Amino acid sequence: MHFLVSLLLNAVLVLLAAYITPGIKVSSFGTALWISFLVAILNPTIGWILTGLLHVATLGIFWIMGMGFILRFIAFVFVLRIVEALTGGFNTRNFSNLMAFAIVLAILGTLVHHVLSPGGIVYPNEMPIVMVK
Repeated sequence: MHFLVSLLLNAVLVLLAAYITPGIKVSSFGTALWISFLVAILNPTIGWILTGLLHVATLGIFWIMGMGFILRFIAFVFVLRIVEALTGGFNTRNFSNLMAFAIVLAILGTLVHHVLSPGGIVYPNEMPIVMVK
């Protein structure tokens, strides 16, 4: 049940982020729901693999410097690019628009997570997808 509520909430966030970000088009709420489902599935799997590969490619420099969030963000943008390829009603103008969309989605997800989490604690290693507990 929590997963379904999280998917619905994330679909609303995807629509809001698409409305805020120029160059992003999400055709309907059903498309936003499909996007949030794919992100919920692909981000922990493919995103994790991409983050690991980026850590290896950079020889762990970002991890040592405490800036691993940059590599997680880059992996999240590539996951969004994969989701765009798998979704018919989700179009971006270019890669920079997709990066802006990821930033807006991360900010909105963090704000909602901060409001919904007990004690208002936002954990730094969590991705911008909101999970209702």
